[in-house]
Amino acid sequence: MLNSVLYVIVFLVALVISNIINKVFPKIPLPLIQVLMGLILGFFGASKIITVDPEVFLAFIIGPLLFREAEEADVLSIFKYTKLIIVLIFPLVFITALGIGYLTHRLYTEIPLAAAFALGGALAPTDAVAVSSLSERFVFPKSIKNILKGEGMLNDASGIIAFQIALTALVTGYFSVIDASRDLLISAAGGLLVGIILVWLKKLLLNILEDVAIQDIPGYLMIELLLPLLAFLAADFLHVSGIIAVVVTGILSSNGVRRASLFDAQMTQVTNTIWSTLSFILNAVVFLFLGIELYQLVFPLIQSPVYSTTWLLFISISLTIALFVIRFLILSLAFVIRGIRSHHSYSKSFKDLLILTFSGSKGTVSIAAILLIPASATATHSLLVFFCTAVTTLSFLAGMLLLPLFAKKKVTNANNLTRISILAEVVAELEQDMKSRQSDDNLGYIMTVDTYQERIKTLIIDQESFSTDYNDLKLLIMEVENEGLEIALHDGKISETAYRLYQHYLRSLEQSIVYHLVSSVRILFFLFGRMINNFIHSLLRIDSIFQKKDFKLTESVKNEISELYFNNTVLILQALENLQDIYDEQLINFLQLDRLRSAKVVHLIGLRRTETATNLTELMRGYYLERKIIFEYESENKLNPEEAMRLRKNVNTMEDYSIWTSQDTNFIVSFLTNPKNKIS
Repeated sequence: MLNSVLYVIVFLVALVISNIINKVFPKIPLPLIQVLMGLILGFFGASKIITVDPEVFLAFIIGPLLFREAEEADVLSIFKYTKLIIVLIFPLVFITALGIGYLTHRLYTEIPLAAAFALGGALAPTDAVAVSSLSERFVFPKSIKNILKGEGMLNDASGIIAFQIALTALVTGYFSVIDASRDLLISAAGGLLVGIILVWLKKLLLNILEDVAIQDIPGYLMIELLLPLLAFLAADFLHVSGIIAVVVTGILSSNGVRRASLFDAQMTQVTNTIWSTLSFILNAVVFLFLGIELYQLVFPLIQSPVYSTTWLLFISISLTIALFVIRFLILSLAFVIRGIRSHHSYSKSFKDLLILTFSGSKGTVSIAAILLIPASATATHSLLVFFCTAVTTLSFLAGMLLLPLFAKKKVTNANNLTRISILAEVVAELEQDMKSRQSDDNLGYIMTVDTYQERIKTLIIDQESFSTDYNDLKLLIMEVENEGLEIALHDGKISETAYRLYQHYLRSLEQSIVYHLVSSVRILFFLFGRMINNFIHSLLRIDSIFQKKDFKLTESVKNEISELYFNNTVLILQALENLQDIYDEQLINFLQLDRLRSAKVVHLIGLRRTETATNLTELMRGYYLERKIIFEYESENKLNPEEAMRLRKNVNTMEDYSIWTSQDTNFIVSFLTNPKNKIS
C-alpha cells in the first residue's frame, strides 16, 4: 500500500517536473519529455505498481479529454468539412484496419489474420490527444485544425468498433459483413442517443434546481465532471459506443444561448479553470503512460532471445510507414475528387494534404484497445501488444519530426506595440490624476504606475529580438545583486530581516527571466547555487526558522535596504556601461534606465508587508482606464475585435487577482513611504 502511494506521489511529481523542464527548455516538446519521463519511471519499476485497466483508462482519461475537446469545438466550422471528416472516420479507418492487418499477417505469418485485423483496428484511429499536443507547436490553417478536431473526436469510435468486430471474429471464429454493419450502425446510433438523453436530463435537473433557487457552483461543477463518466458508463452498459456518447454529450452541453447572469459568469470561470488544470493532468498522464507502457511492453521482446530484434523493428517501421501511406492515398483521392467538383487545383492543396497525413499520429487509445484482447485469445498476444506500442510511438515521433517541414512553427514574439501604447496611455492618465489630487500621499499611485511600468517592460522585452541577450544581462544583474547582498550580510551592514526581504526581491527577479534554450543552462546553475546558499544560510540560522517571521520594517531596516539597493545600482550601471561594445546598445540603455527608475521608486518608498493593500483603489482606477482605452482603440480600428476581447480578459483576470489578494494580508508586498532617503 505504501509503495503504491509513493509511486502515485512520484507520478504527480513527474508531471510537475516535466512542465518545469518544458518551460526552461521550450524547444523540447512537452509530450516527448513526458514520454521520456515515463520510460524512466518504467525503468525504476513504476510499470509493476501503476497499472490501469484499459476500459478504466478509456473511461476516466480519454473520455473526459474528448468531452472537453467536444465542448470547446467550433461545431459549425467543423461541419463545413463534414464530407472530408466522414472520409477520415469511416473509409480511412476501416481501410487502414484491413491494410495494416493484412500487411501484419504477411510479414509475421504466425499472427492469425483475425488478430492482425484487430491490431489494424486498434491502430486505425488518429489520437486526438497526440494531434492536439503536436498542433500546439505549429500554425495550422484553420480548415486543417477543424478537420483534425472533427476527426479526433469521432474516429476513436469507428476505430474501436472496427477493433471489436475483429476481436469478435478472433474469439468466436465467426464474421459476417451484414452483422458487422448492423452492429456498427447500432453502436453509433446508440451512442448518439445516450448523449442526447444525458444532456436532456442534465438540463432538466438544472432547471429544477433553478426553479427552487438552490443551484450552486460546486454542484454544477460536479455534474459537469460526472457527465463524460456517466455517458461512457451508460453506453458501455447498453453495449453501444461510449466514445460517441461522450463526444455528443460534450457538443450538446456547450451549445445553446447562455444568459449573462452573475451565477453563469462565476460558474463558467470556475469550470474553465478546473477543466484547464484537469486537461493538463490527463494529457500528461496519457504520455507518461505511453512511456511506461513502452518500457513494459516493448523492451522485454527486444531483449528476448526468442524473437529477432531486427525483424521486429523492421515490421514496426514498415507498419508505421504503411499507416501514413494509406492515409496519404485516401486523402489524395478525396482531395482530387473535391478539386474536380470545385475546380480547385490539386497541387495548391498538396501542403495541406501532407499536414493532414503526418498529423495522423496514434496514441494511448490504440494501446488501451489492444490490451482489451484476452491473453488467452491468441498465442501471439505479446507480439500484438509489442507492434501496437512500437507503431504508436514511431507514428508520434514521425509526426513530431516531419510536421515542421510542412507546417509553420508558432512565432513566440507577438506584436506588442499596440499593447505597449495602451499601457503607456494608462500611465499618463494615472500620472495626471496624481498631479491633480493636490495631496502629498501618492503612495497608491506610485505603486500602481510602477506596476504598469513593469508590464510595459515585459512587453518591450517580448517584442524585441534580444531576449537571449536580455537573459544574459538580467542574470548579470542578479549575480551583482546576490553578491552585494551576501557581502553586506557578511560585513554586518544589514540585519536578518533586511536580508530576508532582499531575498524576496531577488526571487521576483528570477521570475522575470524569459527562458530560452541558449541561456537556460547558465541560469539553472545560478539558481541552483542560490538555492544551496539559501539552504546553508537557513541551517546556520536555524533558530530563525522557529521564530515568527515579522516583516514589519523599522527605520533602520528601511535604511539598510535603501543603501544596499543604491550601492548595487551603482555597480550594475557600471557593469552595463562596460558591456556597451558587446551587447545591443538599445538594450543596455533600456536596462540602465529601468534600473534608475526602480532605484528611485525603492528609495522613495521602502519594502515591507502592510496590514492592507495600499493601492487597491488606484489599481481599480488603472483597470478602468485600461478598459476605456482598449474600447477607444477598437472603435478606431487600431485593435481587431478578437485582440480587444483577449486584452479585456487579461484585465479581468488581473482585476480579480488584485481583489482576491487584497483580502489576504499575509501575501501582499507593498511599499512604505521613506522621506529620509532620497536619490537626487
